[in-house]
Amino acid sequence: MLIDYLRLWDILANIQLQPGIEDKHIWRFSSSGQYSAKTAYEGFFLGSTIFSSWEKIWKTWAPGKCSFFMWLVAHERCWTADRLERRALPHPESCPMCDQAPESINHLLVGCAFAREFWFHFFSQVGLRTFSPQFSDTSFFDWWERASNDISGLLLQGFNSLTILGAWTIWTQRNRCVFDGASPDVARALTLASEERKLWSMSGAQGISFLIAPTSVD
Repeated sequence: MLIDYLRLWDILANIQLQPGIEDKHIWRFSSSGQYSAKTAYEGFFLGSTIFSSWEKIWKTWAPGKCSFFMWLVAHERCWTADRLERRALPHPESCPMCDQAPESINHLLVGCAFAREFWFHFFSQVGLRTFSPQFSDTSFFDWWERASNDISGLLLQGFNSLTILGAWTIWTQRNRCVFDGASPDVARALTLASEERKLWSMSGAQGISFLIAPTSVD
């Protein structure tokens, strides 16, 4: 690959696209075409996603480990069964949480029956059940984008933080099933997520603090 690169460099070295006009670099991640550290950072995290997932991830209050996990989700870099299979590595034949479909990160977070039940009850605790993923949702970030379009202000901040917390909770519960042999347990996941929600609120997540007081789970 390096030899091919150097050959291409030699071929293009003497080519001038517009005679009399000096070539210049254009940075496609900024409207001005000029490079800056800020646009490089944004362009790196934006990647090939079709909406500002980087903004939802890095401008939402959440612990660093959870934000980094969401960045991996956005770029499909989580070690779910589909990614393991592509690399010919051992993997479960079906989702360890529902045992109904092949596992991918999108299935795990919004398509899985476990995930849909978890989201419904988790958002019900703060009066946001109408924003939980539906059966037709197959993309985590598409669902997140659509749901957040109907919310604004501190309520949106709280919803975004809860979305990251919920996704992180599902992921950690999945890992307990895969590596510790635990059984999927929605009630336990809800308890852990509720405890974390209170800690996040105490630690500075103003959006979560703004949400209404918890209500009983249906």
